[in-house]
Amino acid sequence: MINKKAQILAEYVRNLNNFAIQTTIDGDYNHMGAIISDAILQAGTRYATVVRPRIMNIMALYPEVRTTSGFLQLILKIGVKNVLSWYDDEKPNRVVGATEFFIKEGVETQEDLRTWLSQEGNIQKLLSLRGVGPKTADYFKILAGIQTNAIDRHLLKFLEEAGIQVSNYQEAQEIINLTADILGLDRAIFDHSIWKYMSNGKDAGCKKSSKDY
Repeated sequence: MINKKAQILAEYVRNLNNFAIQTTIDGDYNHMGAIISDAILQAGTRYATVVRPRIMNIMALYPEVRTTSGFLQLILKIGVKNVLSWYDDEKPNRVVGATEFFIKEGVETQEDLRTWLSQEGNIQKLLSLRGVGPKTADYFKILAGIQTNAIDRHLLKFLEEAGIQVSNYQEAQEIINLTADILGLDRAIFDHSIWKYMSNGKDAGCKKSSKDY
């Protein structure tokens, strides 16, 4: 059934005249502060105008703070809300929690994170963090350079418009990943291409919805 639905989706994409394959995506920062901040801030927030400028600012102002421990020292020294240019407490607190969590797990670099996320059982540990659901966990994977997609409302709506019904997060993810393989595309690139297609003229700027499965 997954294979059949992926074939249907692939044919649907081929017949969309205005569907553009994106050439780049955010991520691969080689900067754990940027990765953690991006992953935590993105949910339910306008990405292009709110999140991305803050991530670029972190890397521009603190290019040497690439490790998780270095980032923790930075946010403890000058304040996480100052680093993020954020005013409420919830997401900055989540950033601190995620940073401390990765330090305890021995994750200091992007390469460490990519390896850690690929090890059995670690995703369940990540899902124990406040504000982290399957979508955010998968977004961490994308930022670390792992080829997958992170299912949000844009991707679910895309499946719906293609006439494909899904029963859960995992099924949607498997269909979209397999479709990317059929089309010969990187899975993360296909994810971003769908998001761009669905967000243009609709909910432009909101990179990932606030709904986590």
